[in-house]
Amino acid sequence: KTDIAVQYFKTKNYKKIEIYKKSPIAIKNVSIYNHYVTGKEITLHPHKNYFTLSVKNSLKDSLLWFTSPVSYIELNEEKKYHYGETIKNKFFELNIEKKEPFDEEIIFIINGDNQFIFNHNIKAQLGVNQVNPNAPLIQITFEDTIPERADDYIELLIENFIQRNIRTKNEQNSRVLSFVDNQLEKIKSNLEASENKLEKFKADNIVIEPTAQAKKFIQQLSELEIKISENNLRKKLISNLIRYTKTNSNLDAIAPSLVELNDKPTLQLITMLQQLQLKKQNFESEFTSEHPKVVSVSRQIRHIRNKITYNLNTLKSLVLQKNEALQSQKLSYMTKIENLPKEEKNLVNINRDYKVSTTMYDYLLKKKTESELLLASTLSDYKMIEKPYTDVKPVKPKKATLMILAPFIGLIFGIALATILAGINKSITSIVTLEELTDLPLLGVVPELANAKLEVFDKPNSRFTESFRSIRSKILQKSSNEKGEVILLTSTIANEGKTTLTANLAATFQMAQKRVIILNLDLRKPTLHHYFNLENERGLSRYLVGEDTIQDIIFATGYSNLHLIPAGPIPTNPSELLLSNKLPKLLEALRSRYDYIFLDSPPIGLVSDTIPLMHQADQNILVIRENYSEQSFVQSIEDMIKKYNLQNISLVLNRSKSATKAYGYGYTYG
Repeated sequence: KTDIAVQYFKTKNYKKIEIYKKSPIAIKNVSIYNHYVTGKEITLHPHKNYFTLSVKNSLKDSLLWFTSPVSYIELNEEKKYHYGETIKNKFFELNIEKKEPFDEEIIFIINGDNQFIFNHNIKAQLGVNQVNPNAPLIQITFEDTIPERADDYIELLIENFIQRNIRTKNEQNSRVLSFVDNQLEKIKSNLEASENKLEKFKADNIVIEPTAQAKKFIQQLSELEIKISENNLRKKLISNLIRYTKTNSNLDAIAPSLVELNDKPTLQLITMLQQLQLKKQNFESEFTSEHPKVVSVSRQIRHIRNKITYNLNTLKSLVLQKNEALQSQKLSYMTKIENLPKEEKNLVNINRDYKVSTTMYDYLLKKKTESELLLASTLSDYKMIEKPYTDVKPVKPKKATLMILAPFIGLIFGIALATILAGINKSITSIVTLEELTDLPLLGVVPELANAKLEVFDKPNSRFTESFRSIRSKILQKSSNEKGEVILLTSTIANEGKTTLTANLAATFQMAQKRVIILNLDLRKPTLHHYFNLENERGLSRYLVGEDTIQDIIFATGYSNLHLIPAGPIPTNPSELLLSNKLPKLLEALRSRYDYIFLDSPPIGLVSDTIPLMHQADQNILVIRENYSEQSFVQSIEDMIKKYNLQNISLVLNRSKSATKAYGYGYTYG
């Protein structure tokens, strides 16, 4: 009824909204192989005939990727999946079913097993309190962002609690019923055997009725046998109760059996025990386990439990003594039967067995019916007084209080934050900061633009496009190669906008009537092909391993004189492929066909592949992202330049907010 093992979300107006009971997909048959996947946001990207998956790692996981890679979850974002099929990787195994058509991305979070769900999703939001120490009322509250789910959870929690209370009370009744059923089977077999034996004896010996004396012996022995059988049943029942008291902390369930044994003193002790246990629960809600009141009531509980065990052992001893007396009486009657004629003696024994089995069978059937009635009529000690409901107003946040406090908190927080950030912000915050850090030439500044793709084609007169024209002019001034010019773009770390900058810069050269080709050398995380709506099934990796020719991997982009070589399928040994002698031969072949060859290479701060590639390029452009790239990265790059003798290094400051304001021209180019 309330399944929160998987949570579903959609994005609306840049806000993540949880979907409850209305998700267009259902995640089923989940098995988790790496517990770090729990709690992470996994996004389903729908396509026409398939879907892809991506995962969002926390900043902590990203920073600790080198020291603790097991916590960093990485999915193949190019892999195509189909609804209904089993998805299995080293992190999890699951099945995604499509319940209705949809075209927007769905985010889902796997919350793990019941223990994880309780600790991370329920424990902090759940409240259970006694309304009044003198009243047997319990209030249950649950805070949730979805009111319907909060109501469902509380109702289900109460239902399960009531049913568990009934099961606990019926536990001993079920044991008694099982014991009676077992005895019934044995008595039934004895009854059938004695009945057949009696009929056969009468047929063989032509005996119809025993004598008066024999009838008396049959009656007296039968009564003794019945008492012995009943006493044996009591003995077994008491033995079960003794074992139960030794292995269970809750003794409420033995009360029905004590009623059956007519043990009123022990029943009174059970009532006293229940009262003491309730008293202890009340004390524990206020005091620690070492408080004198808690210690005292705990001592009384142990004393009562010991008395219950003692009473049961005493009752068992009495039953054993009674058995001995009954067996003695039986032996006396058996001696008298020995003096009867042989045939009559046998008849007495057979009749006695038959009567005892019949009486015991009827007795057990009665006890079975009583036990079944007890099971069916058991009521919980608890009941729901009021169905769960949700307040009209949210319990938090308190909007009125926030409206009053917000200006003051905002002012204090803003001052504190500005002070802290000024002290700890080690990122490159502006072009001024960058120029103070290094003497490397700056080709240009690209203004910030959210979700930028091929903007230079879509908006040729924008400030964004104009910044790329400025960079193009400086690159053309530096060009000295008569053959095709190789321009490599890299960054210090991921997410600095290197690929977007490569695609748009190459596009501006195409707009200048240059023959241009882009090579995606980022074989580990290829994304460049998405900018031109191309597949990645063939590309550079297949050429480097000898599976494709040069002509096989060059693709038209839809723009004249602008071609692309995708990265191709992700290989197992990207470093070795990029350092093979086939790449220089490829670049040499492309120099004769194109005016400019752009290389989208891996980040220089993450992998070592890029440094040898920079020696093969005519110009090397390092992309720095404003308010993201660390100042220390620039110093590290300068150390690399000296160490590896790198030449022709230039910088581009990307996603600059200051540039967004600076490019406020009052006119546009026609």
